Amino acid sequence: MTARRHRCWTLVAALCILAAARSAAGQTAAKKAPARPPAKSTLSGVFTTEQANRGKNVYFNSCKNCHTAESHTGATFAKWWAGKQLSDLYSFMSTNMPKNDPSSLAPEEYADQLAYLLRMNAMPAGKVELPPDPDELQKIRISLKRPTKTSSR
Repeated sequence: MTARRHRCWTLVAALCILAAARSAAGQTAAKKAPARPPAKSTLSGVFTTEQANRGKNVYFNSCKNCHTAESHTGATFAKWWAGKQLSDLYSFMSTNMPKNDPSSLAPEEYADQLAYLLRMNAMPAGKVELPPDPDELQKIRISLKRPTKTSSR
């Protein structure tokens, strides 16, 4: 009986050591795993004021004839674009606009115009310009803090 009890306690001890080793290994792996960078959003200042000003000029020269500010702001903007990636809006603009001559603007002009649309929707300006690169814009989510007011700033 003593030998049997001894084997039982040995088995329990071995299981405890195994469980502790697995737990420690899991914690070590968790510590070594690279942290994901926080997701960027349009609320984190992804364009510059200067870029939005250039975009305003593009808007007034290429868009104002067909679109009102209301069609790009507030509830309408939120309905179509909130939660999507900035690359979705950039791609839509660069392949479909201007209506009378789609894809006719330079990639930088579309990025500038996109910056102006963000400013029209009360997004904050930052220190770095939006790139005219769909792969980079894919990393930025269109987020709205609250319903925006229509503005043509």
